Amino acid sequence: MYGKVTKYFHDKGFGFIHGEDGNTYFIHHSKLYGEYLDKGYYVYFKTFQNDRSDYNAKNVTVIEATERRTKHGKNYK
Repeated sequence: MYGKVTKYFHDKGFGFIHGEDGNTYFIHHSKLYGEYLDKGYYVYFKTFQNDRSDYNAKNVTVIEATERRTKHGKNYK
């Protein structure tokens, strides 16, 4: 599924993605696998359910961003 990051709290390690289906998905830093997220990034992600919510995101890949970074702050070239 495609979507846009609406909020991401780096200090708290989580955020939200507005999916193309109109739902809002929760993303936790443990499901990013090295991707760096920020508000406004256009992303591709997989959805999954857990005992807390039906709307969760994992395997997030940044499609469009002003600048891409890894979680360690290194820039992609």
